[in-house]
Amino acid sequence: MIHRLILATAIALAPAANAAEQALAAARDSVKKAGAEFLSTKQEYSDLRLGLYREVNKLDDEVLALSKELRTLERDEELRTSKVRSLEREVETRKADFTYASGVLNQYAKAIVTRIHPAESQLYRSSIESLDQKATAATGDPATEIAERIKIVETGIKRLAAIAGGQRFDGKALGRGGQAVEGTLFLAGPAVLFASTDKSLEGVASAADTGAGLPAVIPLAETNGTIAKAIESGEGEVPLDATGGRAIEAAIKNPGGSHGGAMEHIALFGDIAKNMMFDGWIAIAVCVLMILVGWTIAARKIIYLNSIEKGTREFIRQWGLLSSDLTALDHGDKRNVSSLGGKADPATQALIEKSPLYEIYHIGSDEIRHRLEQDRTHKKGLTGRSIQAIRAALDAGLVRVQHKLTDGLVYLTISIAGGPYVGLLGTVVGVMITFALIAKQGEVDVNAIAPGIASALLATVAGLVVAIPALFVYSYLNNRIKGMVGEIQVFIDEFVAKMAEFYQGSDNAASVSKVIE
Repeated sequence: MIHRLILATAIALAPAANAAEQALAAARDSVKKAGAEFLSTKQEYSDLRLGLYREVNKLDDEVLALSKELRTLERDEELRTSKVRSLEREVETRKADFTYASGVLNQYAKAIVTRIHPAESQLYRSSIESLDQKATAATGDPATEIAERIKIVETGIKRLAAIAGGQRFDGKALGRGGQAVEGTLFLAGPAVLFASTDKSLEGVASAADTGAGLPAVIPLAETNGTIAKAIESGEGEVPLDATGGRAIEAAIKNPGGSHGGAMEHIALFGDIAKNMMFDGWIAIAVCVLMILVGWTIAARKIIYLNSIEKGTREFIRQWGLLSSDLTALDHGDKRNVSSLGGKADPATQALIEKSPLYEIYHIGSDEIRHRLEQDRTHKKGLTGRSIQAIRAALDAGLVRVQHKLTDGLVYLTISIAGGPYVGLLGTVVGVMITFALIAKQGEVDVNAIAPGIASALLATVAGLVVAIPALFVYSYLNNRIKGMVGEIQVFIDEFVAKMAEFYQGSDNAASVSKVIE
């Protein structure tokens, strides 16, 4: 039974076993196939990874190469930037050099026209102005502008060479009466000689600008035609004047010789005053008014101080005789008081009345008389309060005297403080107007600037002429007045002390020292 069961089971399980074996075989095949595919895929991945590694290495090499190339390009860029900056700086330097050179040459072109002798205007002025106009028109073309301006310099160099060697040419000059005379001009350095064609006029051509474009001839006497002969033949002796005719012109105007240094300076002040502008004249007029007022007051004050000094010396001498006994004054008799106890004669009295000490003395005497008259009955003398009141009156008199002594000194202080400022105002306005005219003309010419500035500075000189003497005189007068005020203060102290001594009252002994202090 069991065997049958096993057999039946085996029979029943046989198909299943076969199926399982088949499934197992199929699974083994699948596993083998999967393993083969895995190995194939693994190999493919390995090949791909190897290829990727190669690609990465290749890309790394390319990156390194590109980095080196980039660094090279950066260095090249830095070099190019540095070169560009260097070129820009060089361009700016060249521009600055060109601007400077162009400005210098332009100034030379402007200056040479004004510096050449009027006799040379006939030779060079038109050509130089033509070249200057061409250079100005070529401002957009630096090379052309510089070239045209260099031609002006070359013209100036040729002119110097011609002058150094002695240049002779036919031209015109202004003779007597300002008429143009034809003749021959000879340029030898700064000296320019002229001889007319008809031999009637010869002399030195002045460098002064006549405004006609022709030089003015300074005729020379007793030359006997030597200048004309020398110009014609190139040989002989001629008067050479390195000042452009100014020295010969001065010698003709002053045959007796030139002025001394001081006289020449005074003459220069006259020339400067000719160019003075209206505002400068106003400043100088104010300064002159201040001088007149200040010096008049100073003169009067000096005369006044001298007169009162004489009276003061005589009063002090008379007071020395009186101060030993102040009661010798009869305060009821005004004549006795005025004559200092009858000791001063009328002439002496007239002299001492000019002294401010006499005025203080009179105030004190009047105060003593007034208080003694109030106490005629008891005759107790002067009390301490009376002495204090008299001292106050004397001090008030001192203030009035001091005002009288210093009266008018304020004009001197105004001259000291205001004179320089008035002159400076005239100078500033004159210089301002001069520079405004220069700016309007657009040219800088020393010959045009110098007269205006010199005349403007003349106003400052006038202001200093006002202030400096006024300062010295004010210091002198102020010191004298201080000395006189000091003498008056000493006299007041002495007068109060003598008054307290000789007119003692019942209560003034203890207060005398306090009153004097």
